[in-house]
Amino acid sequence: MSLQTVRFALKNAFRKKLIASLSIAGIAIGIALMVALSSASAGFDSLLDDSIAETLGDVQVTEYNKDISISQLPKNITDIIMSIEDSDKIEAISPEIFVLGFDQYMANISLDSGGFGGAQMPFVPINSVGVNIINDAQFEGPTTKVNNGSIFVNLYEIIVADFIAEGSDGLFSIDKEIDFMINFTYSIKLRTVGIFETDEDDPTAIMDTNIIMSIETGLALNSLYLPYEQTGYNYVNIRFNSASVNETRGYAEQLEELEPKMDVSITGEFLETAGDLLNNFSIMQTILTVIIIVAGGMAIFVAQLMGVNERMKEFAIMKATGWKNRTILFDIILESVVIGLLGSLFGFGIGAGLLFLVQMGASETFMKITWQIVAQVLAYGLGLGIVSGLIPGIRAASVKPMEVIRGL
Repeated sequence: MSLQTVRFALKNAFRKKLIASLSIAGIAIGIALMVALSSASAGFDSLLDDSIAETLGDVQVTEYNKDISISQLPKNITDIIMSIEDSDKIEAISPEIFVLGFDQYMANISLDSGGFGGAQMPFVPINSVGVNIINDAQFEGPTTKVNNGSIFVNLYEIIVADFIAEGSDGLFSIDKEIDFMINFTYSIKLRTVGIFETDEDDPTAIMDTNIIMSIETGLALNSLYLPYEQTGYNYVNIRFNSASVNETRGYAEQLEELEPKMDVSITGEFLETAGDLLNNFSIMQTILTVIIIVAGGMAIFVAQLMGVNERMKEFAIMKATGWKNRTILFDIILESVVIGLLGSLFGFGIGAGLLFLVQMGASETFMKITWQIVAQVLAYGLGLGIVSGLIPGIRAASVKPMEVIRGL
């Protein structure tokens, strides 16, 4: 095929500028939607993969058939857990207290003024726990990430997440005492002694534990808050040296056989379920995108078919002057490919621009454009052009010059 043939095709692609522009716009809308949905799916997938890798062997146990807030495991629960057959696979273990009552401060904490990740939230969930510093360090927990102030030493001392301190308008600042209300009857003083750093690149970190204290402080507060004295742990976090969720399930079964009987939850199982939901979302977004893009492709097909019918005399003259069938077919397909690729590139630009605006507004997002998305965009544009131009091209190439001339 000569360069002249290519130039001829490029010129004819925009012979009817309005129809060509509408075809490009239709494809661009579909591609922009595909880029937005695919980048969200890719971001979620990456986030889940990272989370699964980090929590592959993580297990949490609570008292059997009890809510975590009223669960009570015995003081020697660590020794009981270490009695399982595969105890050598346990890398870390941390009995903890689920501390009640801190939800009374939810109205005092927000991220409206540029808190965690620049998110705009009127309030944040408060998750408060009592931990042993040594056990928490095994998980590289919040007590290992204090970057302002110090770790708690005395009773009724707490450390808080950085975004809690920033969003509380000074309520949870270093050495500041707060009145912790007990069942709306009386209060005790709690003092913030440290602020720990959180991962602002992880959008789920805002749901993690954000107020930490000693086991003794947690037990003391819950015993005041509850109608009975709490003497045991609410739950135990365990980390196994595990290569898969299935392997972790085997260790969980050993825990379920212990006495006292315990409920065992595997973090990786929840993430696998989320992964299944993400796969369903990906399938639905692919179907939706294909439908929209095919609708745009139909615009190319109809425009090309109408154009071929109007140009039958032109094709007859071309064949009479020596143009071959494959050259005419190539000309029509190239016209369609040009429109398809332009629509795809415009759509990619729109989708990428929207993602950029979202990132500018939210500061931290999980969306990302991968090379697979770029390849999909080009493949859709090329495929639509070839398929949409094939039938009109065959019709143009099969014209018989003498019949067209007789019909004039």
